[in-house]
Order: sequence, then structure tokens, then C-alpha cells
Amino acid sequence: MPSLTYEERSLYGMLFADVAVYVPYVMQNGRTNTLGRIAGTLLLLIVVQIILQIVIAAATRNRLQDERDAIIRLRGYRAGYLAFVSFVVVALGMLWLHAASVGLHAEHMAIHFLSVMFGMLVLADVVRIVTQLIAYRRAV
Repeated sequence: MPSLTYEERSLYGMLFADVAVYVPYVMQNGRTNTLGRIAGTLLLLIVVQIILQIVIAAATRNRLQDERDAIIRLRGYRAGYLAFVSFVVVALGMLWLHAASVGLHAEHMAIHFLSVMFGMLVLADVVRIVTQLIAYRRAV
């Protein structure tokens, strides 16, 4: 990746960490979610991102930022925030419909809601990262 800036490398590292940690979490169909499993996945995501950012920072010499980086970062955060708000509205509606129609047990609702919120946060972060990467590739 010789033509990538520090910001782009950092974004690719965050995207890799999100996908590498969250996809195995989702693909474990037979296991029920527990608070420890969700917390462990969050901790693993934090550790992987810290390690990747250290490696990227050590490998990159030119880390200068300009106005373009700030504008791209703001556009990415705006897209991620709008995606998160949209996901929350849809998820709350789906949770309400599911609880009303199926009768979700109260002891499972909290873990289910926490797992859905974790998924929405990861998806909103992916939207933010992809928006920033597209803006860098377009040279906005």
C-alpha cells in the first residue's frame, strides 16, 4: 500500500478489525449470547484495533493532516451517525413487534437488545469507514 496516506491505512486497519472480530461473533449460530461473550467480543475488538493502529503508526512516516482530512472525517462521522440513528429506529420497531407478537421473555430481552445494539454500532462504524475511504479515493 505505498500510495495510501496514513489516514487511509488507519481506516483500512479499522475496517479489517471490525470485520475480523464481528463476523465470527455473528456466525456462531449454535451459541446463545451472554453478557460475557458480548463483553469479550468488545474487548477483543478494542485490543485488535489498538495493535493494528500501533503497527500502522510505526510503519507510516508521513502523518501530516490537512483540511481535506478534516472534511472527510466529518463526512464519515455524519454518515455513520445517520446510519446509527436509522438502525436504532428500525431495531426498536422490530424489537417491539417481536416482543408483541412472539412474547419474548424478559430475561432474554436484555441480552438480545444488547447484541442488536452491538451489531448496530459495528455497522454504523463500517458505514463511517467506507464513506471516508470512498471520499479519499475520489480525492474530495
